Amino acid sequence: MQAIRQIVETQKLKDLIDISDDFSCDTIEIIVFPMLSTETEKKQFNPEQFFGVSHLECVDQLFENMRDEREH
Repeated sequence: MQAIRQIVETQKLKDLIDISDDFSCDTIEIIVFPMLSTETEKKQFNPEQFFGVSHLECVDQLFENMRDEREH
């Protein structure tokens, strides 16, 4: 993905975007990214992809084993 990065004077942007008066910087950094299409943004979530990543069985037993290992 391409991006444009520029350092600009805050005063130059006041005509384009609303910058509050208490924003006390003379210069700011602007980073511009192309807008993603709605098709790219809304990929279907597939929970099957993540199955087993955090699936733990017998958690109490796992903790007890860890405690035993640390004590010995």
